[in-house]
Amino acid sequence: MPVALAQHTLQRLDMQVVLHHDGSASVTEVRQVQVGTSGTEGYITFNNMGIMEVGNLKVFDETDSCFVVEEEWDVNRTRREKQGRCGYHYTASGVELCWGLGKAGERTYEIHYTLTNLVKSYTDYDGFNHSFYEAANSPAQKARVEIMLEDDSLSTENAGVWTFGYYGYKGFEGGVCEAVADEAMGNGDAIIIMLQLQKGLLSPAVTVEESFTETVKRRALEGSDYDLEDAGLEGGASFQFGSDTLPELEDTDGEVLTVLGVIGGIITSIFIAVGVSNRKEKKRKQRLRERLSQLMGGMGLDDMPYYRNLPIGGNLLLSGATLSAIKTLAKKGDSVMDDVRKIGLQQLYNAFVLRMVYKGNIQLKYGEVRSSSADSQGEKGEQQKLFYINEPVDPGQGDDLTSLLTIDSWGGAEMNKNEAVGYSMEKKAKETYQGYINDAGIEYQLQKLLYEAAGEDHLLQPEELKFYVTSDPLTWRPFASILNLLTAKTIDEKNLNPSHVQQVTGFLRYLKDFSLVAERHLEETSLWKEYLVFATFYGIADQVLKDMKKVAPDVTQLNKLVRPDEIMADIEPLGKAIAGSVLFVNSFMTPEEHKAVQKARARASSSSSSSRSSGGSGSSSYSGGGGYSGGGGSGFR
Repeated sequence: MPVALAQHTLQRLDMQVVLHHDGSASVTEVRQVQVGTSGTEGYITFNNMGIMEVGNLKVFDETDSCFVVEEEWDVNRTRREKQGRCGYHYTASGVELCWGLGKAGERTYEIHYTLTNLVKSYTDYDGFNHSFYEAANSPAQKARVEIMLEDDSLSTENAGVWTFGYYGYKGFEGGVCEAVADEAMGNGDAIIIMLQLQKGLLSPAVTVEESFTETVKRRALEGSDYDLEDAGLEGGASFQFGSDTLPELEDTDGEVLTVLGVIGGIITSIFIAVGVSNRKEKKRKQRLRERLSQLMGGMGLDDMPYYRNLPIGGNLLLSGATLSAIKTLAKKGDSVMDDVRKIGLQQLYNAFVLRMVYKGNIQLKYGEVRSSSADSQGEKGEQQKLFYINEPVDPGQGDDLTSLLTIDSWGGAEMNKNEAVGYSMEKKAKETYQGYINDAGIEYQLQKLLYEAAGEDHLLQPEELKFYVTSDPLTWRPFASILNLLTAKTIDEKNLNPSHVQQVTGFLRYLKDFSLVAERHLEETSLWKEYLVFATFYGIADQVLKDMKKVAPDVTQLNKLVRPDEIMADIEPLGKAIAGSVLFVNSFMTPEEHKAVQKARARASSSSSSSRSSGGSGSSSYSGGGGYSGGGGSGFR
């Protein structure tokens, strides 16, 4: 058994922290994990908690199963005994939240818990300095922590944020404070966040009769690469919100001017600027509403006539990009698309796999399990349903979809990387796959990837795929970039076709109301395979499958044509394996590229050091962060 199959990979960690008025927090962690065959449990350690407490643990997996909670967790059990269970493991230094890993493969764990007294009230500010994630083993490949208030927004006007322990970014976006690790983390790396809040936003239950600036902030920033003077330390005269003392400034004649006079002029200017900005925003939203109404023929989603044929001739990629563009327009204006689900990579992979199964390019066959773990996919030598990958047939070049997309840059860290290494990943990917950036081409390249990963017997276990791409990530990185491009970018507004817009929305409404539409004909079942492909892409396959059974004139005939129950259950593991593999190769960097990223980040950091150091948006500091609460390690064992 390859070593890679025995280990675990935390592919992505998304954490949401909601701050309540009393200073407590509700935390939700979503961990996407490639679970290997070793170990028995996942854990999160909480040390250095002081008067803070962690509680109200709940854990769910990708099936929405709620784990049984144990008040006293026994770590000395087998993997099978811990499956479907979670609990508290108390140590001499603190407490660990633990949960059973269960079966191997692509897994998603959703962990909920509360932290009491996270935010404390100090004499000058409210706030905290807390380690939300610390990698002990199997570090996160991608990680994001979002902090929000229960009923208010966070911004540089009422808060400041400094982060430590990782390479990435921090700042405010849409009323949310976020910390993002834009590259794979290493053992010992952490996401430590110091948040400084203006008085009056919360009413923390715990009061500390000391200064936040001197007792928390100074200790955290010492040893970091933040500028202490810009941060209001080291005698700096920077004015920050919530300050009780206004500094004095000197004019060119040497006369002393109070900041009160300066602020008066600034406030007047701000009101004028805000008024102009609001008028521009209203005009922009009105224009978007008019554009969206025009594209949808003056109708909302609920009024759109049913479209019974496959949208845009059955073009998956173009339908998804069109729907994504509509969602973007609706999001910026008044949303009339609440029922539209976001098109993502996972749905794209599942839809293409389902289509390839229907075409016979992928077959479900029984073969010998190559894993030695009974907890993952069966005992070694046991016959199990596997994916037989037929040799792909090159469809030839076609018309690329990317000419219609908004391709400005990859943005953020990806753009920094491309600039730093001296070439455009986007250009590389487009050149490599020119003529294949369409439905037929993507399907062919996906099948080619699976075929090569399957080996000589053409039988593929989902766990084998990532092991294959990790052995040669640079070969598949351009393809991963193309796949991400096709779902991350939307069609340029000027390239949107009103007929396409009405088809994808009309067909979505038709699928959502499938069991309510009166007329049904037996000959329609010839299209039901593609109906399920699109339902999978839209994210409503379960509902459509149930509706099909309600209205099918002959359920036996339906199952003969489509075999929906069998296929829908079997493709999910392969779709998740593709998603994990593509995520890995798309984020993979060579040592040379890694060094170049650091240089690019240093340049970006120095150009915005003042805003960054004073608590605004910018890069994180890997060093510093002393005096934090929490931490102690998080991983698998």
